[in-house]
Amino acid sequence: MKKINVFVVPIHGTVLYPYQNLKLRLTELQFYDAKVNNNYVAIVPVVDQQIDGIQRIQRFSQYGTLVRLTSEDYTVYASNKIYQAFSFARIKIDSIIKSTPYYMVSAEVLGDEIIDEQTLWSSQIIDNLKNLAKQYLEQFQMNPSPQFLQIIQEEKNINKLFFIIASNADLPYSQKLKLLQIDDHQTKINLLIQYLKTKVEEFAQTKALEQKVSKDLMQQMSKQINKPTNLPNNLPIPYQKQKNNDIEKLQAKIKEANLPDHVREIVEQEMQKIEKGSMGVDSNVTRNYIDLILQLPWNQQVEETLSIEKCKETLDADHFGLTKVKERILQFLAVKKLRKERKIADSNGQGSIICFFGPPGVGKTSLGQSIAKSLNRPFYRIALGGVSDEAQIRGHRRTYVGAFPGSFIQAIKKVKCKNPVILLDEIDKLTSNHRGDPSSALLEVLDPEQNNHFMDNYLNIEFDLSSVLFIATANQLETIQPALRDRLELIEIVGYTVKEKIAIANNYLIPKQLQKNGLVNEQVTIPSEIIHTIIKQYTSEAGVRQLERIIAKIYRNIALKYITDQQNFKTIVVDQESLIEILGPSIHSDKHTTPLISIPGVCKGLAWTPAGGKVLMIESVKMEGKGKFEITGMLGDVMKESVRTAIGWIKAYWPQIKILSKSSTNINFDALDIHIHFPAGATPKDGPSAGVAITTAIVSLLTGLKVKNNIAMTGEITLTGRVLPVGGIKEKILGAFENGIFNVIIPHRNKANLVDVEAEIKEKMSIHLVKTIDQVLQIALEGNGPNFKMINLSNL
Repeated sequence: MKKINVFVVPIHGTVLYPYQNLKLRLTELQFYDAKVNNNYVAIVPVVDQQIDGIQRIQRFSQYGTLVRLTSEDYTVYASNKIYQAFSFARIKIDSIIKSTPYYMVSAEVLGDEIIDEQTLWSSQIIDNLKNLAKQYLEQFQMNPSPQFLQIIQEEKNINKLFFIIASNADLPYSQKLKLLQIDDHQTKINLLIQYLKTKVEEFAQTKALEQKVSKDLMQQMSKQINKPTNLPNNLPIPYQKQKNNDIEKLQAKIKEANLPDHVREIVEQEMQKIEKGSMGVDSNVTRNYIDLILQLPWNQQVEETLSIEKCKETLDADHFGLTKVKERILQFLAVKKLRKERKIADSNGQGSIICFFGPPGVGKTSLGQSIAKSLNRPFYRIALGGVSDEAQIRGHRRTYVGAFPGSFIQAIKKVKCKNPVILLDEIDKLTSNHRGDPSSALLEVLDPEQNNHFMDNYLNIEFDLSSVLFIATANQLETIQPALRDRLELIEIVGYTVKEKIAIANNYLIPKQLQKNGLVNEQVTIPSEIIHTIIKQYTSEAGVRQLERIIAKIYRNIALKYITDQQNFKTIVVDQESLIEILGPSIHSDKHTTPLISIPGVCKGLAWTPAGGKVLMIESVKMEGKGKFEITGMLGDVMKESVRTAIGWIKAYWPQIKILSKSSTNINFDALDIHIHFPAGATPKDGPSAGVAITTAIVSLLTGLKVKNNIAMTGEITLTGRVLPVGGIKEKILGAFENGIFNVIIPHRNKANLVDVEAEIKEKMSIHLVKTIDQVLQIALEGNGPNFKMINLSNL
């Protein structure tokens, strides 16, 4: 028996058996401990749990399951990651080694012996177990997959067969735990066989009883139906006459409905079923089906208004800024108007579906509403966030109890026209599971080549969706299926600048919240400088949702003061003091990341975040050691590689760096440890754009030359010293400007991105374009920094 030390992942209310694939969510520290122990993790059921003050005391089962991490799933939840794993053995816990920050135990790996199939006992047991398992799964899982049944039939290892069947059987928790704890094969297999046998027999008895009751009920109903009746004249209308009246009303509706010929033919066929059948459940399903068909607008369209002036007026009234986005929407509508005037059919090519993507709160959904308003079309929003069932797109087949049509047919039914604007909100949040893949179902809906023959499973009649204007929204493109993304016309909406947020607050948010909270302008005033303070110190977002919530909070506070003392109430002008009184101390501040003085080894980088550009501090120190490099600050893999690239370049070019910097310090990298830290350690950071800042910080540390305090930089570094382009240039320059930094260094190949930066900001800033790292050092370092002109980099 093998002894191991392994950390524990507790599970509640269930038991994991060997031979199962699973996913584990682990912290980075847990993952490193697992790597040290051959990627082993123990999954142990919790049998008891108590709360002692703030401490949670758990009592584990003595038996658990050992799993091995196989691969990383690249799905991140906060600071945790998801890993693929496979359970392969039982363990028996000897002792608990530690309980914080998580449990670590000493355990014995149980080598469950494989029973020889050729022995009489095992051969009979295997056949019996396989047959019972097949009956059980067919009865209780309705339609078990043929592949799974084949795996059971072909499995020869009785121990593996036992755990596979036990994992898929609906055993009580106590029974599952008991089977995990039994070491004797014959005992635990006999227990499982007994449980399966009992369940199969109970099912057979229940089914026989149901058949008998159904048969007796049908006989009684038959007698009642055939029994002659002599009803007096003063009784209500007989049942059959009521049925005929309902059928006549339905037939009148069908006659009045404007249905295509092929649809009318299907409705008449369904009506024949109702006329011939009874008024039972099936008849109600058919009636609901016919009602749906009659309510759908097969030929009804609203007259749209393709006025560019009206659309521009509506967009400007509802949204501030977003000049390029509005221009792109107007271009889209202009093309649509020209095609309509020249009677050209709608394009069937790529990019006919608009998709607004960008951070939350920037107005993606409201843009869709504005487009619908300007076109005079009905608007309908379908929320796709978290949708994992394909039936919500295509609907359920009518054979299922409680079946209903998909979201698109329901939308068309509600708006009562064929050409609404349908907003597919959060299209990047679609998920998939065993019920299907909604992203794949959307391919038919959003493809102009196919959506004129859209087939909903419930409706089971082709419906034309080609007149619908689809607009999608997303926060990120990476999670959208490539084939689906290929059908979208992507329009990016970036975050607002501080100046734009102040204008939005004054023109939109403040009037809206004044009315919502029952106040008027004469009662309260929020100056623009206070709005600026709120944006900088109390919000961290690309949009304006949090800003609106804070303005609403201020007005609620003032409304309470007015109600409690109306006679003495005077107009309130919100100032810094009252702001702190209402909102408390500032939440977001860059003071801890921006040093007041410049010291060697410290440099300012520029980072892109969903909330806009940020100044990223990089600190480095050196000490005597053994040539080690320590990196801290919750960095991703790409950023760690940037650090290693910077260190590699510095080591390779150190002789030239030392000469050009005129440094008298002798550096022996083998006897020197360097620690590089990125403050705000709880915030995840990743990407290659900090390469030049990291290089500059380390060169500053080793040469003793300070980095200029009023400069920040961004760019990817290569081992040959080239500076490569990066993304988010506009946001990074705005981030530097808002933090009072007016000198920035960016890659030369990002020159084209400066078009997106407002001219007013560019006039106030010095933007340096660089091609190589020595140019960065010339600009950024004080003292002998301007002397950096490296011969080996001049031709790059």
